[in-house]
Amino acid sequence: MTWWASNEAEPKRSNRWNAYISLFDVENIDFGPKYYTVSSFDKPTFKLDSEKIINNFTSETTITTKNYTWEDISITMIDGEGLENNNSKELFFWLRSLGYEPVQTIDGMSSLFTNIYNQKLAITLLQIDADGLPIESWKFLKPQPTRIQFGGTLDYESTDIMKVTMDITYVSAVLEDLTTIV
Repeated sequence: MTWWASNEAEPKRSNRWNAYISLFDVENIDFGPKYYTVSSFDKPTFKLDSEKIINNFTSETTITTKNYTWEDISITMIDGEGLENNNSKELFFWLRSLGYEPVQTIDGMSSLFTNIYNQKLAITLLQIDADGLPIESWKFLKPQPTRIQFGGTLDYESTDIMKVTMDITYVSAVLEDLTTIV
């Protein structure tokens, strides 16, 4: 008997998904990257913060939930050599379009931070089934990059694929069930 013995149910698989990332410049032109170059994507994590309160005389314990947060995610993309798949270039020129300059001025920094805050990033994660049909959609509200790693360590002894990783913070995530939509 196998661990998954039901013929009528199929588990979600970690390799069945598409990510749609839109990087908008100040004129709302989408830079990409192409969805097929995204190699890994963290699904959202909802975290509740709680506090244990122990009565010093009776040792009675109460647990109180104080607040909640959505934990940051990471998106990893394959960095291609060609014009269409060069994610380092796309992300760098996106930052430049928002006001980043290699030699920053106060005006440039202000422009960059304002543009990032003004939702110049849109992210949707689509979980798909074995037939490639969408079963659920995660939308991330007010996402903002917190770190972009343009490939990591270069090494003459390695033939590893270069990857670009973008860490993202966001306000919340919304799940939409797509199995009921015809």
